Amino acid sequence: MARPADEGVVQAVKEAADIVQVVGEVVNLRRAGVNYLGLCPFHGEKTPSFTVSPARKFFHCFGCGESGDVLTFVMRHQNLPFWEALKQLAGRYHIPLPERELSHREREADNRRQELYLLNQRAADLYHDLLLNDPRAAPARAYLAKRRIPSEIITRFRLGYAPERWDFLSKALHDTPPELLVEAGLIVARDSGGGFYDRFRQRVLFPIVNHSGRHLGFGGRALNDGQQPKYLNSPETAVFTKGRTLFGLFQAKEAIRRAGRAVVVEGNFDLISLVTAGIGEVVAPLGTALTQQHVRALKGYAGEVVLLFDGDAAGVKAAMRAVPLFLSARLPARVVVLPDGHDPDTFVNQYGPAELRARLEAALSLPEFAIEQLVARHGLGLEGKGRILEELRPMVAAIDDHDLQRSLFISHFSRTLGLTAEQLGEALAGGPGLPPAPPVPTPALPRQGIQLTDSERHLLAFLVLYPACLDDFVEAGLLEVMASPAAFAIVEAMREAAHQPPPEGGAERLMDYLSGPEERNFVAAQLIDAPANLSEREREAAEKIGWLREHRRKARARELTTRIKEAQLQNDQARVLELLAEKKKLGPGGQG
Repeated sequence: MARPADEGVVQAVKEAADIVQVVGEVVNLRRAGVNYLGLCPFHGEKTPSFTVSPARKFFHCFGCGESGDVLTFVMRHQNLPFWEALKQLAGRYHIPLPERELSHREREADNRRQELYLLNQRAADLYHDLLLNDPRAAPARAYLAKRRIPSEIITRFRLGYAPERWDFLSKALHDTPPELLVEAGLIVARDSGGGFYDRFRQRVLFPIVNHSGRHLGFGGRALNDGQQPKYLNSPETAVFTKGRTLFGLFQAKEAIRRAGRAVVVEGNFDLISLVTAGIGEVVAPLGTALTQQHVRALKGYAGEVVLLFDGDAAGVKAAMRAVPLFLSARLPARVVVLPDGHDPDTFVNQYGPAELRARLEAALSLPEFAIEQLVARHGLGLEGKGRILEELRPMVAAIDDHDLQRSLFISHFSRTLGLTAEQLGEALAGGPGLPPAPPVPTPALPRQGIQLTDSERHLLAFLVLYPACLDDFVEAGLLEVMASPAAFAIVEAMREAAHQPPPEGGAERLMDYLSGPEERNFVAAQLIDAPANLSEREREAAEKIGWLREHRRKARARELTTRIKEAQLQNDQARVLELLAEKKKLGPGGQG
């Protein structure tokens, strides 16, 4: 975390960064009063509970409890260490960082990642320039022209060409140690130990960038029919993970937001062809099946996803594999399987973009598609139903037991299979390796809010916004009012956070010291619902401190009255007089 010398820089970055802008690049936010609302990128949800407060530069999910400031968001969403996230935001908002912001180990790791980004970008520039200007790239230019890829798309995606040479990149980047080029996945060490050779040769290249445009690697398509493999991607590196990266997402972000959906295709050229045809909301995985990370990335931008797959058995299989991922993430998904023999590229070129758009609009919901495929494959005989149930189990298991979606899924598909909802629920729950579940789960009741008295709620709501008043409130009798466990937990967290210097001890950082979800939600609600600067803080604090002192005086008076009665019953007149004198000192407005 931040060291004292860095506090000013950290605060400057947080103040400069627009949290709505940063989060809005990942989450489809809509205005809700003075705040913004969207689907949480950290867990699957159907109803938005992820709230961003621009006034307090703070986010909180009332579903999973994730919360924090803009720096926390970048760290958690991109899985970055503190200083790399800080550096990314500082660079974006043009805030200089001191030389000593990283430890030696952190600096080495960060520098290495920056070197890999830069090397991939330099290689992309070389390959792109070669494609546009070098006579050796004539076959690649002819190939792209044959596939009807115009120059503006070539430029937009910075397509490139790797020549038929074993050492083109090695020589072009001769100022870089070969070991670093190997680490970046750009060249390969020979097995014999006798030097290196370029990974990509005689291929059209697609630079792979992350959602912010940093270069991660390449995908290469062979130009010769006999060249194997036909498609070749960069290996996974410190900056590139196939299961987390979607080709085209950087270029498609705005189109996805405008369309309200993302279209997923299987290949790079499928994507390029659709974008050429004017369908811009398209992404593609990189030589791997869709993963949960892919789905979560899409959920941040799109209200739904349409899978556009080839009409062969592999395309159907890919769509079926995706069903549990979307059900688990609670992201609506539909599917279009093209006629046999067609992929998106050939279909849009033969039938045109209007026909493809019509098919996208008429896409079948992914669960409906799944049951149709299962029925077509196995039939509705006794044996067929048994096989269908076996394949439905992992799909239903992906849905939370108490999710309404699970009940709807079971109720709907029980009719297709000629079963009652209870029968289907029991059959799905009784499969091998699955925990027992109610036959027809009912939606969970809304979770009860935090249990606080009115006094606790009002006092804590004020202290959440003004933690500097905590000591005065404690001195006036705050702990004597905090009777519920939740109230005590929040006060103890406040006291712990109060010992931390800014930025760790700020109001928003109180969330880090709370473990209970109800307490976290209560604190977040105060931070999000209140304006950034409340007026008359001193007057409100004085009123509440006065109330606490009066509460303490009355409680002490009641205690003294009880003790006086006990002394009278014991005929202890000296004690009675002593207690009466103490009670008189309290007075009607005394402070005890």
